Amino acid sequence: MTWKDSMGVSESTARVPIYCPEEEKETWKEEVENQGYKSLSTYFFELIQEARAYREAGFLSHQQNEERIEELNQRIETLETQLEKKEQRESGKVQIDDPEFLFRFIDTQHKTLEEILKAIVESGALNDLIRKPVEDQLYFLAAQDRVEYKQGHGWKLKGGEE
Repeated sequence: MTWKDSMGVSESTARVPIYCPEEEKETWKEEVENQGYKSLSTYFFELIQEARAYREAGFLSHQQNEERIEELNQRIETLETQLEKKEQRESGKVQIDDPEFLFRFIDTQHKTLEEILKAIVESGALNDLIRKPVEDQLYFLAAQDRVEYKQGHGWKLKGGEE
């Protein structure tokens, strides 16, 4: 009778030593007792089989998780950009670097940059974009007594000749 036979272990099994901290071994022994396993070996074998199944399903692969996280982050960025553009369109705010804005001034004929800029300015599309900030700044400068406004004439530097 061989050692394996005396232990009730079949000839087709092999011994695999595991080295770990003593505290970990005690934790495993408690788990074996609490979960009703016959032996630590049976417990380990089942854990390994479960881990293999999870790995095959893609749950334990660190690389797969990292790739999925990156994929989801890119999707989030795309959706945030789309949402931002939609909100800008709905608010009426002009984004001059938005392709949809520029497409309004480009057609099938070639145009120079100067022609495109002139068309944009003449359309009044920039009024909302620059009018309010410029007007606010002029009133701020007037409050500081650096510029003045005269009805029918417009704005000028304070102290300059008329």
